[in-house]
Amino acid sequence: MKEYFSIADFNAWNQLGDDATQLERCEHFMSYYKGITIDELRALPKGEVLNEYGKLSEIFANTAAPQFYPLIMIDDVLHGYIDISKMSLGEYVDLEKMTKDTQTNLPLITALLYRPIKKHQLNSLKYKVVNGYNVGRKQLTNLWDYYELEPYNYSTAITNSERMSGLPVAFAMGALSFFLHQIALMGPSMQLYLQAKTPKERMKVMMDTPSQMKSMMRGHISDIGDGFQLFATSRQLPSLASQGISVLQI
Repeated sequence: MKEYFSIADFNAWNQLGDDATQLERCEHFMSYYKGITIDELRALPKGEVLNEYGKLSEIFANTAAPQFYPLIMIDDVLHGYIDISKMSLGEYVDLEKMTKDTQTNLPLITALLYRPIKKHQLNSLKYKVVNGYNVGRKQLTNLWDYYELEPYNYSTAITNSERMSGLPVAFAMGALSFFLHQIALMGPSMQLYLQAKTPKERMKVMMDTPSQMKSMMRGHISDIGDGFQLFATSRQLPSLASQGISVLQI
């Protein structure tokens, strides 16, 4: 039995339209899940199929809620969430197109939002001091100051999207929700920054943004979960491999 629903599972689960009956949904998903044809599935005992589908429905309900983690280990490669303030034009253009159909493009969106980390300073004394101070004051540390991602390349993202299809959909939806909330938050802040007439006014905008981000994360906890705060306080992150998910501490 599955441990969690992946992005690919989620897409198969929601592939049929709203007019599909529950039995049609069961038939479609169980054919996908078992890797057999509809005709082969129909030859199986009804009770066996419906019982397994019911258990899978419970797993879906318990594991599909959005959960954002800034760092994820995937097949022993540490991946980090992008710094949207440093996004390239290509990233903006591609994300704009991808988000027109988030369900179909979710693996590709996730491959853009999470990329392998080239180098990081998360074990440095500076990070430990700054983060410890912020945790004590119940503030958030800007993690993006402490790691550097591999540069964005659309062809590479397409290749990586195949791997991302196996990522828990909860992590993908959490990252997408966090991204959309960031964009909504940074839009007004960026406008205020551009309109500021003095260095003091611009500094105030920059100083207010972290507190706004903190308020956003509290206000949208159901959309992004508490993975960011979990890493900040305990340095724990999920580690995914072929055998399943484990918790890693760095």
